[in-house]
Amino acid sequence: MRSRSVRHTAIRAATAVAALLLSITAAPAAPAASAGSGHDPLVVRTAQGSVRGAAGADGGRVFQGVPFAASPTGALRWRPPQPAAPWSGVRDATEPASPCAQLPLTLLPDGGPVLPGDSNRTGSTSEDCLYLNVWTPARTTGRDLPVVVWLHGGGNAYGAGSDYNGAALAARGVLVVTVNYRLGALGFLAHPALSAENADHASGDYGLMDQQAALRWVQRNIGAFGGDRNKVTLGGQSAGSVGTCLHITSPTAKGLFHRAVQQSGSCVSNGALPPLTLAAAEKKGQSFAASVGCTDPSTAPACLRAVPPAELIRGAPGAASLWAANTGPRILPVPPHEAWATGRVNAVPTLSGSTHDEYRYFTALYVDLLGGGPLTPQKYADLIRLQHPEGAAAVLDAYPASAYTSPNLAYSAVGTDQRFACPARADSRLYSGRAPVYAYEFDDPQAPPFMPAPHTPQGAFHAAELAYLFPMDALPLLTPAQRRLSATMVGYWARFAATGNPNGPGAPTWPRYTADHDRIQVLAPDRTAPTTGFAADHRCPFWQSSGTS
Repeated sequence: MRSRSVRHTAIRAATAVAALLLSITAAPAAPAASAGSGHDPLVVRTAQGSVRGAAGADGGRVFQGVPFAASPTGALRWRPPQPAAPWSGVRDATEPASPCAQLPLTLLPDGGPVLPGDSNRTGSTSEDCLYLNVWTPARTTGRDLPVVVWLHGGGNAYGAGSDYNGAALAARGVLVVTVNYRLGALGFLAHPALSAENADHASGDYGLMDQQAALRWVQRNIGAFGGDRNKVTLGGQSAGSVGTCLHITSPTAKGLFHRAVQQSGSCVSNGALPPLTLAAAEKKGQSFAASVGCTDPSTAPACLRAVPPAELIRGAPGAASLWAANTGPRILPVPPHEAWATGRVNAVPTLSGSTHDEYRYFTALYVDLLGGGPLTPQKYADLIRLQHPEGAAAVLDAYPASAYTSPNLAYSAVGTDQRFACPARADSRLYSGRAPVYAYEFDDPQAPPFMPAPHTPQGAFHAAELAYLFPMDALPLLTPAQRRLSATMVGYWARFAATGNPNGPGAPTWPRYTADHDRIQVLAPDRTAPTTGFAADHRCPFWQSSGTS
C-alpha cells in the first residue's frame, strides 16, 4: 500500500497552464510575538487575529487553515480576492481547511489530467477555501528565516496546499507556506458579462489573483512566524510551476517574491501552452455558461452566481481544458513572451527543471488505463499524425517506434521532450540572460510509482520528485540511496531559498546555468552532477527547428 503522505506529496500535478490582478503595495508587517518574551510559542498574532498551531515532532510548528482572504462566495464569486475579516480571541489552526471546489479524481472530465490522491477521493464543493498553511523550524537563531511559498499542481482543476508537508524543508531552516487557490470555473472562468462589471473590462485569472493575495499576506504577516519578508521564494510544480512562471511576468507581483522555483511547467517557451487571449477565453466561457443554463448575456452574472458549485465544477465535457490563464486582467496584461521581449518581468534567481520521463505518467493514464492500450506501432503512428498534423512524418522519423522497447515509450518520449524537457531548458536559456539560473533534471528510474503501469514503466515520471522534496512518511518507501538523494535535494532547495544559490558545504557542486555551457544538474541516486548532454538526450534542436519547442 502506498502511504497517504506519499500520495499527498507526489500527487497533485498536471500539464497545466495558469495566470494573474491586485495592487502591488505591500501592507506593513504584522508585529511578531518574539521568542522568549513569555508568549505561548504556538500562538501567533497576525494582522487579522491570533492563531494557535501545533507542535511538530522535530520541535517546529505547523499552522493550518489560516485565512488569507475572505470567502469568495455569493457576490464575491468571480471577483478579486478581498481581505479576510478580523476575528477576536485565538483561532484554532491545527487542522487543514477544505480544498477549493473540485471533482473527485474518478470524475474529472476527459479534458484534464488526473492523479491519485487520498485527500480528494470524494472531491470538494467548498468555495470557502482561501486558506494557507505554515511550517516553521525549531528556532536556533534570532534572525528572520527565508520563506518558501508553494503552489500546488493539478491542472488548475484540483489539488490543495494541505497535500504538501513542509516539515523536511522547515527542518533545514526555511518557513514553508502552502496555498489554496480557486480552481476550475470558479478560478478561471472568463465571460463578457463578467468582464463588463470589472473596472479592467476583463475577467478570468481569479485563481492567480488568489495566489498573489497569499503572497501579500506573507509580506504582511510572515514576520510574526519568524520569516523574512525580503527572502520569499515562490515555487510550484506542474500548474503551480506555470503559475510561478506567470507571476514572473505579472506587473502586480512586483516585489512579492525574490526567488523562484519552477518544476515541470512553463508558460513562455515553445512547447508550453500560452495563455489564451481575453477574447478566446470569453468565447470558451460563453460555451461553458451555456452548458450550465446561462445563455442570456444580460443576466449571465446573476445566473452563473446562482449555479451550485457542484454543477460548476462538473461543467461541460472536456471543460478542464478551459481552465488556464488568459491575458486581459491587470494581473496579466500581455502574453509572457511579450513581457520577456520587452523586459517587463520580475527577473529573480530561479531554480528550474523537469523529470527525465515526464510523460510516461500521462501515457499510462490516458493510453493504458483510459484508452484501452497499450499502443501498437500503427496506433502510435496514427496518434502522432492526429496530434502533429503538420509535422507527423518528421516526428515519426525522429522517434521511430522501432527505437524503443515499446510504442508506449516512444510516445512518452515525444510528450516528455516536446512538452516538458525542452521548454524547461528554453526557460533556463531565456531567464539566465537576466538573473542567475540553476537548472536540473530529476532522473531516478526507480522512483516509487503511484499507479499501476504494466505497459509503461514509469521511470522518473511527472511529479516523481515531490516525494523526495516533501518526504516525511515517504521515507520508508525509499531505498537508502534514494533517501540520500532526498536529503541532497532538500538541502539544495533550502539553500537556494536562503541565498539564491543551492550550493553549500558537503553537497555536489551545482554550476550556474549559462546558455554557452548548457550544464544541467542531474539529480539521481547514483549521480548528482552536471551534464551537457540534456539537449541531445531530449532532441531539443529538433523541437526548436520544428517550431514546437
